[in-house]
Amino acid sequence: MPRPEIHPTGTMLDAARDLLLGKGARSATVEAIAEVSGAPTGSIYHRFGSRDELIARLWIRAVYRSQASFLAAMEREDPRGAAIAAAASILDFCEEHPEDAQLLAAFRREDLIRAMPEGPLSDELEALNRPLERAVVQLARRLYGSRSRAALDRTLLVTFDLPYGAARRYLIAGTPLPSGLRSDLIRAVEAIVDAPLRGTRDT
Repeated sequence: MPRPEIHPTGTMLDAARDLLLGKGARSATVEAIAEVSGAPTGSIYHRFGSRDELIARLWIRAVYRSQASFLAAMEREDPRGAAIAAAASILDFCEEHPEDAQLLAAFRREDLIRAMPEGPLSDELEALNRPLERAVVQLARRLYGSRSRAALDRTLLVTFDLPYGAARRYLIAGTPLPSGLRSDLIRAVEAIVDAPLRGTRDT
């Protein structure tokens, strides 16, 4: 039976996230993360190699958490219900994991990629959204019988752009989502999904 970690990786990542969100990017030094997490700086460097790698791992953890319920919703048998559930799952993630949601709103994947040397971590960042891209293509086909640009844009709009856009300003401000936001979002998604779609020829 493996020995439990004296200084769990999750504790280090949580400390970095608290510093980033509470005091800004410059505050999240390895020394500050060590002080907040209680882990020696040597343990942090041994676990991650560098501050940039730690931040990238923190961001990747948040992405995987956000993707889990979204991808599960996209697999529902009823494509219309899948689109609605996928959109709602983004608001659910923001409410259940507000710190991770704020982190994703504050940092861009492209910036993290630029900070990384070529290697497995950079490759993981590059491939991070591919499961979502495949899911959107599959749902577009199920909704509209097509993977045309119009079908893909419509599917991405209702499952991601609308819910993320609706939540983003609250995430940036660090305030709770309004109580009526979910019902308003669902009505908007239903109206757009059900609207006639032009330009469905496959590209």
